[in-house]
Amino acid sequence: MAFSIAKAANWLHQVDKARAVVGWWPAQFVTDDERTAYKVQDAFLKKQVVKQGPLAGYKIALTSPQILAQTGLKGPCYGPIRKKRVFEHKAVVRADRWTRLGVELEVVFIVGSDVPKPKGTAYDKDSIAEYVGETRAGFELIEDRGADYSRLAVNPLIMDAGWNGGSLIAKPNRNWRALAIDKLDGSISFDGVEMRTGHSGDVLGHPLNALAWLANKLGEHGKTLKKGMIVSSGSMVACQFVPPGSTAVGRIEGLGEVTLKYELPK
Repeated sequence: MAFSIAKAANWLHQVDKARAVVGWWPAQFVTDDERTAYKVQDAFLKKQVVKQGPLAGYKIALTSPQILAQTGLKGPCYGPIRKKRVFEHKAVVRADRWTRLGVELEVVFIVGSDVPKPKGTAYDKDSIAEYVGETRAGFELIEDRGADYSRLAVNPLIMDAGWNGGSLIAKPNRNWRALAIDKLDGSISFDGVEMRTGHSGDVLGHPLNALAWLANKLGEHGKTLKKGMIVSSGSMVACQFVPPGSTAVGRIEGLGEVTLKYELPK
């Protein structure tokens, strides 16, 4: 049976609406071709934006040793962030609206001006830096659909929006330019108990390396970063799954913190 981008995107849309557990994908929706996987992502995004709002930026996945060890995958890859799934500083989400909620601690960039498609020379951490308008701490909210981590593959992750369920970003920090953003420690706590720590320099050696990678990869796909877009650079720590009824706090030293309440339905 020939692979159908439209059918794969529709299956994902139905899975998403049903909040179904996906331990493994049906064979007809498996592809070894990365470009095809991104085309499915684009088709799925067209369905997501109807209720979740337009494209607001991108998340970058598989950028640090803790995440690579947790998933057994090689990266990086990207996924779309939707406007109505972007939260500021503090957020409450309901446990009955997720299959399985994870949080990842990230350095988040706000793009300060349109980033041209790379011409000739690829972006690196130095040349991409001029396009950064703000840098904040943040959580990426992960919806992994109860995936079996012993059987993961990267292309299903790409097709499924990179598992992006939302982005929670800290308050602006006017002094962020004074920070060495590759030398910051961070932590995730549940109900006041520290669960995991990490270091911003573990994100591809420097979070700006992740931003440069994204600008280059988007260019290959005929896309660019626009002023005001959010870019979540990749988790400093392994994904932490939030117990329903708990409150998760993410902190990056000097950069800020975010608070997420995972509320049981009343």
